[in-house]
Amino acid sequence: MLRLNICCCFLFCISLADAQEYFKPGQFVIKGQVKNFKEPFFEFGMTSYLNNESHSVPVQGDGRFEQSFPVQYQQDIYFYLHDDAISFTVKDKDTLFLEWDDEHFTHSFSIKAGGENRNLELALQWTSYQHFREPFMKLFEMDKKISEEEKYKKVNELFNRHIELISDSFQKLHALIPGTQKDCKINFTRFANQQIASVLFQYNNFLWQNRMVPQYKVKPAKDSSGYFSGLDIQFLKYQYGMLNEFWFRDIPEYRDFLFNYTRFQKPFNGGWYAIPPGKARDFNPTYDDYHTALGAIYIGSIRDWFIMRSIIFGFGHYDFADVERTYEEALPAIADPWMKETLLNHYTAIKRLKPGNPAPAFTLKNEKGQMVSLSDFKGKVVYIDFWGVFCGSCIYDIKNYIPQLHEYYKDKDVVFINICVDVKEREWKDALIKYKLDGINLIAESWTDHPVCQAYNISSIPHYILIDKEGKIVNNNARRPSGIDLKSGKNVIDNLLK
Repeated sequence: MLRLNICCCFLFCISLADAQEYFKPGQFVIKGQVKNFKEPFFEFGMTSYLNNESHSVPVQGDGRFEQSFPVQYQQDIYFYLHDDAISFTVKDKDTLFLEWDDEHFTHSFSIKAGGENRNLELALQWTSYQHFREPFMKLFEMDKKISEEEKYKKVNELFNRHIELISDSFQKLHALIPGTQKDCKINFTRFANQQIASVLFQYNNFLWQNRMVPQYKVKPAKDSSGYFSGLDIQFLKYQYGMLNEFWFRDIPEYRDFLFNYTRFQKPFNGGWYAIPPGKARDFNPTYDDYHTALGAIYIGSIRDWFIMRSIIFGFGHYDFADVERTYEEALPAIADPWMKETLLNHYTAIKRLKPGNPAPAFTLKNEKGQMVSLSDFKGKVVYIDFWGVFCGSCIYDIKNYIPQLHEYYKDKDVVFINICVDVKEREWKDALIKYKLDGINLIAESWTDHPVCQAYNISSIPHYILIDKEGKIVNNNARRPSGIDLKSGKNVIDNLLK
């Protein structure tokens, strides 16, 4: 495994006196008016210290809307409008005022908050979105045949253009603040620094997704500290080897990167926690992640968060019994009350998916408008595929492996149920025609808010569930179609049929 050789003296830690304050639940309000809007509600996603959340805002007949929502300290919010995800920062006690005409979205959309400083912050983010949302998404369409070095150059060039735009926009917006408003200038400068770091880890996460970390990291073409006096340029140099509690508190992109990078690269002090004598060294990623946290993460709040998130992630991806053993050992080691309670509540809910337990019942609509229940298939092996129209891995399986899987078992007591979670009915039906997806096709709109997705702990897709003929859970993290051996006659589905 690749290691990062960084001297410990560059490890950066800032201790916050109010370290627990940002875990406390707060509230914010979304209100405003939309013209020519044909839907009864619009949706938004929001980051948290655990998993992303999704919510909907009801729209009245005259286009007005107003509703409050929970938030922990400061998070990113993604408004799903105009066939895109438009990102802003939302804070506790915020009231966000939105207005737009749905037939002329780009030129009519506006967002404001209750204060000059917040309005400038939102203006900075809106400018960033308008100029760089589309170019960033096009990075995912790069020719797979070009070299990693060429890919990196394209990513780093766009990153530099992005932070230059933020820097230039900051200068212009900063000038709008009267010189006497010293606190406002300081707060806006701090927010601009956060945006630089947010963009930094946005692009680093892209490199991570393309398996280019730690060989590559984005870097500025010039010293950006000339724009932002509060930005230490050293963080750009040592960005992969730093723990920073301010970033952890304020920047969701940093938390995402930190979670993945720590699990796979074992950075920071490079230390390994000694596995207690007699403990098995079988494949158990969650147990390894837990002990990595004990040995490498020296900031208590970040360590507790990493352990909590690793175990919850494990319950969604790995063998239940292995993760359960890790949970039982790790729970007493978590000091933060909120994280301990969150993990305990999650385990209480997830226990119903333990192998041998009855599979949670559900009834959903198929493409013909008929209601279909899980109980309709008692006496058959059931393989459930939670998928999404905009999930690349899902579509890859649908194109390359699912047809063979369905064909192999077409005359046997196996039912394939495909539950789409990420779009509305029209887009779902179009995708069924486009990909010629057979089996039992059902839809569970609103994903994480949907009772079926909650019952089966669906926090990421694709996700596969295997249920036996008696309606009991066999595996809440079943193998993907690409991992099922159809030639041996000994895979888990074959064994269940016997």
